[in-house]
Amino acid sequence: MAIFIPSENIDKNQSFGQAVNVAMKEYIEPELKRLGLGGFVAAGIEVFSSGKSEIYLNEEVQLTLEFKKKKVEPGDVGKPIGVDLQEIKDIKWQDQRLDKNSAKIIVVHFNEHWWIWGADFKENEELAEKFKVTTTHKIRGSGYLPLKMRKQEKGEFLRGWREGLNKELPAMWKRHITMSQRYGGVMAYDGNYFDLFSHAQELYELGYYYSSIIICRTAAEQALIRILLKAGKGFDIYKQAKGPRKMKSIEQLAETCRSYALFRNKYPISKTAAKKLNEISIIASNLVHPKNDLHELDAYKKESLKCMDHLQFVIKRHLNFIKDTGKVSGYRISGQAKRLK
Repeated sequence: MAIFIPSENIDKNQSFGQAVNVAMKEYIEPELKRLGLGGFVAAGIEVFSSGKSEIYLNEEVQLTLEFKKKKVEPGDVGKPIGVDLQEIKDIKWQDQRLDKNSAKIIVVHFNEHWWIWGADFKENEELAEKFKVTTTHKIRGSGYLPLKMRKQEKGEFLRGWREGLNKELPAMWKRHITMSQRYGGVMAYDGNYFDLFSHAQELYELGYYYSSIIICRTAAEQALIRILLKAGKGFDIYKQAKGPRKMKSIEQLAETCRSYALFRNKYPISKTAAKKLNEISIIASNLVHPKNDLHELDAYKKESLKCMDHLQFVIKRHLNFIKDTGKVSGYRISGQAKRLK
C-alpha cells in the first residue's frame, strides 16, 4: 500500500520520512552518483534474498496508478493525463523483469510538497529492520510529591487570589491534588492528545466543566489526526476540495478512519470508538455554537465526564502507549506502567 509523506517529514527525518531517507542513502544516492544524475522522480529498488540489489530510475520504473474515482477511458491510451495526488488511491510497481520472490521498494518524489513510499519486504526481517520507522515519545513520570512540597505549592496556588475566595480555594486544591495523585507508573505517548486529555481532567477537578468539554474536543481531533498519520494517510485529514486545504471535522475524520476504500476492513479505529468521538464533537459543538442560553457551569458536569470517558476509551485502544514494561528511545522502563485510570 502506498503511503503519502509530506516533504517536511523527509527534511526532519520523522515518521515514514525515516524510511525514505534510508532508501536514499543506501540505494538511490549511490546510483545517482554512478550515473552522474542530479535528481530523480521515481525510483524502484529490488532486493534479492542474497542481499544484492538492483536500482531502477525514472522511465525504468513502470508504475500502475489506482484512482479513487474512474479517471481514464479506453480511448485515452497513449495520451498524457494530469494527475492530482488527491485522486490517487494506490501505486504499484509492476514489471515483467522483476523477480516475484524479491523484496521491492518504490520511492516517488511527486512534487515539492509530497513524496510517495511503498514497500513489500517479502518477509525479509533484516530488510524490515533496516527500514523500521521509530517515533519520538514523551515520558510522563509518576509518584507522589513530598508533603512539604505539596504545602509549598498550595501556598503558591493561593497567592494572588482575592481574599474572599480563600474559603473555597483550599477545597479546590484538595480536589486538584486528589486528581494529580491518580497516575502511577510511567506512560509514554506519541502526540499531544494526552497532554490535552490531562488538562481536561484538571479543569474538571477544578469545576470548569464547560472548558473541560472544549479541551476534550480538541484532544479528540488531535487523536484522530495522529491515528491517520500513523496509518500513512496524512493527506486524508484534509477535505477533498479545490482551493486552500481545510481540515476535516471530527465526524469526517472518524468517517475517514472507517473508510473501506482506504483500509479494506483493516480499520485503525473501531465502530464504537468512532461513535464515541462523534458524541464528543456533538456535545462540544452544542456549547461552541449554542442554540439557547448556556446553563450554569454545574449543569455540564455529567457531559464533561462523558467526554473524558469517551476520550480515554479511544486513547487506551487505538493510540501508542507502552505496555507495563517496554523500551522507549533505547531506555528500558521497568516496573509498573499504567495506561490510564
